[in-house]
Amino acid sequence: MLQLISEEQISAISQAQLCQQIAQTGISIERRRDFATYTALRRAHGDRHLNQAFDPLHVTFGKGDFWLLAENDRGQAIATYCLRRFIVRDFFDLIRSLELWFSPPPRQLGPRFAIDCAIPPFGGEVIHGGGLWIREDYRGFSRLAVVMPHLARALALCDRPFDHDTAMIRNDPGDPTQTAERKAVYMGRRVYGFARVHRFVDGWFPPEARNAVMHLCHATRVEAIASLFAICAKSAGLEFGEFRKRPFVYQDYQSIHPAAILSQRQQQASI
Repeated sequence: MLQLISEEQISAISQAQLCQQIAQTGISIERRRDFATYTALRRAHGDRHLNQAFDPLHVTFGKGDFWLLAENDRGQAIATYCLRRFIVRDFFDLIRSLELWFSPPPRQLGPRFAIDCAIPPFGGEVIHGGGLWIREDYRGFSRLAVVMPHLARALALCDRPFDHDTAMIRNDPGDPTQTAERKAVYMGRRVYGFARVHRFVDGWFPPEARNAVMHLCHATRVEAIASLFAICAKSAGLEFGEFRKRPFVYQDYQSIHPAAILSQRQQQASI
């Protein structure tokens, strides 16, 4: 079935399906590129620490980078998700050097930073998502945790093909390693739509200047397209408003996932 539908068609169909579902809740989503507004919005909602990978105080953004802003029918910000695009020989080198979080990266990394991951090295054109925030009263039932990463993936695919799709999940500082593992695998695969989730740091993590359990979410382009195809196939049964419960992952440490879901080449429209 996948061979019969082009990547562009899957991207367009998944965007339409996601937009149709989220519109039923009165939520609109806008694609933006002004990351200073993203950080200001997050700090206005009490977030003191932000993922440096999406903070203009720490990194320089490229033309392929964007973020999504979700608003309710009163025009209030209720969710964000960011996505960046890199061209690298080895994505793990971007992590080891801390260049993912800092431009330019620090010269001294410290001897305690160690990376060990079951995912083999990969490179090429890599998209990296994170900065997922959902306002507390919309967590657990709005399904924005599903919609935002998938929609960003579809938009990135529409912009230009990529080779790999990635994100990171940091544990709740109070969780032991096994609990962090269980949560990260569930969220990364079942909610965010990645093919695999593996721990890559269990110890000192320089961007946080603390010990952390970090998981890397990864999918090839074929696997990312398959996740969008699955959204299309399941959209009729995707019930927003179900499963009202507390969020499964501590979002403030998650790296990581409409009125206008459009590229700069398109006119903004309401839905």
